[in-house]
Amino acid sequence: MRYDPAWLDADPLPQLIDGRESREGPTRPIVDPSTGESPASYAEATTAEVGAALAAARRSHDQGEWRRMPGAQKAQLLDAVAAEIRADATRLATLEALDTGKAVAGAITNDVYEAANAFSYAAAVARTLHGDVRRSSFPPELLPGGGPDLLTMRMREPAGVVAELLPWNGPLMTGSQRIAMALAGGCSIVAKPPEEAVVTLVELGRILTRCGLPAGVLNIVLGAGETVGEQLVTDPRVDLISLTGGTETGRRVMSLAARNLTPTHLELGGKSPVIVFADADLDQAVGWAMMAAFVNMGEVCVAGSRLLVEESVYDDVVKGVAAAAAGLPIGDALDHDTFIGPLITEQHAEKVRGFVSRAVAAGDAQVVGSPSVACSSRATFVPPTVLSGVRAGSEIEQQEVFGPVLAAMPFRTEEEAIALANGTSYGLNGTVFTRDLERAFRVSDALDCGEVNVNCHFAPDMNGGRGEPRRSSGHSRTGIDAYTRLKAVNIQIRS
Repeated sequence: MRYDPAWLDADPLPQLIDGRESREGPTRPIVDPSTGESPASYAEATTAEVGAALAAARRSHDQGEWRRMPGAQKAQLLDAVAAEIRADATRLATLEALDTGKAVAGAITNDVYEAANAFSYAAAVARTLHGDVRRSSFPPELLPGGGPDLLTMRMREPAGVVAELLPWNGPLMTGSQRIAMALAGGCSIVAKPPEEAVVTLVELGRILTRCGLPAGVLNIVLGAGETVGEQLVTDPRVDLISLTGGTETGRRVMSLAARNLTPTHLELGGKSPVIVFADADLDQAVGWAMMAAFVNMGEVCVAGSRLLVEESVYDDVVKGVAAAAAGLPIGDALDHDTFIGPLITEQHAEKVRGFVSRAVAAGDAQVVGSPSVACSSRATFVPPTVLSGVRAGSEIEQQEVFGPVLAAMPFRTEEEAIALANGTSYGLNGTVFTRDLERAFRVSDALDCGEVNVNCHFAPDMNGGRGEPRRSSGHSRTGIDAYTRLKAVNIQIRS
C-alpha cells in the first residue's frame, strides 16, 4: 500500500470559513501525478462562500481578538502548531507527495521541516515584535516643534486582511511561511491554495483550528484563480494581496488590485544564473548546480536554471552536472528512493518538453544529458535534462521553464558572465562559485537580483532574511515587514 487511505479522511475536502468546514460548491478531483488516479476530491468555493470567508476575516480583524492578543500568547499557539506539524510529519509529507508529485523523502526533510520551522520562527517574532523611538533632528529655530523635544514613536501594526494566493510547487512549505508570518504580525487571512494542490493547506487549517486560533482569523477557500482568486483580489475588504506564482499571474493580480489600490506583494518567476569561475571548487560547484537545477523537479522559482561556466572548465563542469543528473532516481513520488518525481500535471509536463524540443529543433541548444524514463511511466514524468551551447537570447535561455531543464553557456571574462547573468527580464536570485573573495563581492554587487548565494545555492533559514525580487520576478517585502505597516506618533515634550 502506497499510503493509508484514512489519511484522506474527508471527501470532498472542505473550505474553512469562520472556524467551520463548508462544502456548498461542485466537486473537483484530486489527481495523483504519479498514477493519474483520483484518491479524493475537493469542493470548489462558491461566490457566497468566498464572500463569507472575507466577511469573517474582516470581522475578526476589526474586532481584534487576535491582533490585540499579547505576543506571548500568540507565540504559544504558533509553537503548538509547529509541534503538531513535526509530530505528523510522515502523513503530511505523504499527502504533499500524493497531491503535487514532490518526492516524499524531500518533502519530509525539507518541506515539512520548513513548515514547522516557519511557525517556530513566527512564534519568536510574535514575542519580540517592536518598533522604535527617535528624537527629531530638525532645528527648532526653523520650525516650532522641531529639535530633541519632539519624539517620534514608530509602531508596527498588522497589514489587515490578507488575501494569500499560494503556489502548487510547495503549498505546505510556502503556505506555512506566509500564514505563520501574517499571524505573527496580527493579520487575518483568506488563503487560496492552488487548484492543483489543496490537500495540505486544508490540513494546515485544521491544525491551526485545533490549536485554538480564533474563528475567522484564518479562512481557506478552494478553487480556480479565474473565479475564487479574482473575487478575492477585487474585494475592497482586502487590505493586502500576497501572491507567490508566475509572472503572468502577477501582472493579472496587479491589474485587478489597482481597482481598489490594494497593496500587493508579488513573488514571481525566475531564470536564476549559477556562475562557475575556473578557480572554484569544481566538485562543490557541480553538486550544487545539479541540486539547484533539479531539486523538486525544477519546479522552484529560485531554481538555478542557467549554468554559466568559465570557458576553460566549461566541458568538465557541464559533463559533471549531466553525469550527476543521470544518476538521479526517477519514479513514484511516494517511493522513498525517488529524487525526480512527476511534474504536477500532464499539461505542464508537455509544456516543459516543448521548451526542449523547440530549442533543439531551432539549433539553440544540444542535449548533453537526459536519462531515459521507463516506458510505463506516465506523461507527467520528465527526465532531468542538461542543454549545452545554449544561444544567448533564445527562448530556452530567456524564459522560465519551471521544470527539470538546465541551460548551460560558456563565458570568457567576468564582465561577460555578469552581462549574461543580468541578460533576462528576471531578478530573483543568483549564485557565484569562486575561491576569490574580492571577485565574490564584485560579482554579487553587480548581479541585478534580490538575493545572491556564494559557493552554495539554497539558504532556506528564515532567520537569515530573504532578498526582495526585482523586475519580472515581482516586488515584495520579506518576513514580518511583509505583513505589518508602520505608524508614526509624534509627541512634543515641554522642556
